Amino acid sequence: MALSPRETVIQRLRKALIHPSDPPLRVRREQAGEDPFEPVEEDLALAFAKRLLQLKGQFVYAENPTELAGYLAKALESLPNRNLFCLEPSIQDLLRKAGITYRIDTEHIDEAGIGVTGCEALIAWSGSVLVSSAQAYGRSLTVYPPVHWVLARSSQLVPRLKDAFDLLRQRYRDQNIPSLISTITGPSRTADIEKTLVLGAHGPRELWVFLLEDEFEVKG
Repeated sequence: MALSPRETVIQRLRKALIHPSDPPLRVRREQAGEDPFEPVEEDLALAFAKRLLQLKGQFVYAENPTELAGYLAKALESLPNRNLFCLEPSIQDLLRKAGITYRIDTEHIDEAGIGVTGCEALIAWSGSVLVSSAQAYGRSLTVYPPVHWVLARSSQLVPRLKDAFDLLRQRYRDQNIPSLISTITGPSRTADIEKTLVLGAHGPRELWVFLLEDEFEVKG
């Protein structure tokens, strides 16, 4: 006798319980060829850049503010919407010195082409940017504009996520840990429609990370 649709589903569920999937760690090791708990041995900036580029992000390294200003100007020239929004004083100062105009009127965020922010940390192993609610820009500039620029410094590079949390605990040791902590891993993407990868589906379609050497701080 043929099984009803409900009985078919139940059988599939029972089979799945009898033959469980491989543990996530084992799957990651076999597919990526690396253990996520092993230390990152290569230079952290290089490791971060490699992973970010694999994720379709953009990475720019600058030794000093003058070099950074030139790279920011070139990146801006390549964009059709140059309405740049920035709320962080230290980054605003860098933009002014580079001759780049920025806006702070977030009530008109719908006009934004670029959101410029700092970050809490850069995670080399995953190519992720760690952000939190304690930073000046809130969440809007990391989500709404089609292009997101992150200005970071070399001391914010850490090997793994656990190291990023250690950095947060140290930074906020005399105050409350931020209520919201999030990671950004490459541009927004989805493959929900016909398994075709689309960038910018639920957030910025471009993510740029500008890394400035530590002697010249860019505070998040």
